Amino acid sequence: MAELDALLLPRAEELLARARGGEITYTRFLTPGEQLRLSRHLAGCAEEWCLWGGYAEAERRRMFFLPGYLTALEEPYRTECLEDTYTDCLMALEVRGSGYRDLTHRDFLGALLHLGVERDCIGDICVMAPDRAVLFCDRVMVNFFVEHLDRVANDAVRLSTVRLPADFDGGRRFAPVSDTVASPRADAVVAALANLPREKAQALFREGKIEIDYEPEERVDRTVGEGAVIVIRGKGKFIVRSLSDKTKKGRYRLCADQYL
Repeated sequence: MAELDALLLPRAEELLARARGGEITYTRFLTPGEQLRLSRHLAGCAEEWCLWGGYAEAERRRMFFLPGYLTALEEPYRTECLEDTYTDCLMALEVRGSGYRDLTHRDFLGALLHLGVERDCIGDICVMAPDRAVLFCDRVMVNFFVEHLDRVANDAVRLSTVRLPADFDGGRRFAPVSDTVASPRADAVVAALANLPREKAQALFREGKIEIDYEPEERVDRTVGEGAVIVIRGKGKFIVRSLSDKTKKGRYRLCADQYL
């Protein structure tokens, strides 16, 4: 992570400086963890940048750095002025299979990476049906993908640009999880989410199998709050919806969603 930040942070500073000179600039597609670290690093000038990944709930997004004439605008005028920039660097492509087999996110991603492109050239890959996905990429990559991506796994596919509805949600689906925990400590929450004894949950922290808010976490006593995203390797990804109300026995009610 330190090596990545050594490249990411100076690059962001360079893009910010260019924006202050009057040019709209933007990063590659960033992981949620990279977005979090950059947002913290640039918190002092939050009005000079924004994040966008093609739709409201996108996970992989680009950070856009805004010249002064844009930062002076109020919403929705600022977003309207950015629409052409968004269109240039965030195109949606629909990938349709033949229906011969069910295709997973791993299948779509593997086929794209097999073409020799880097992961940060691609935004979210939204699997909308067993034979259909929507992926986000830079406009300059569209023709390349259309010409060269003809198979995913063992299935023939065809690509086309697509205009998404305003309420596009990426096809993301959740399964509700509810339990009670003795405290909002991370080990207690992980134990409940993974349906494990607390001792085994603590072992996952020591083994480096826990991420909280997209960063590795080793502290079992960290307090988990509402909105925390927890990745438990081998068990799944969860978002904590609430963790506040107490039962009559003094235990905390945990409500979460597991990403499907």
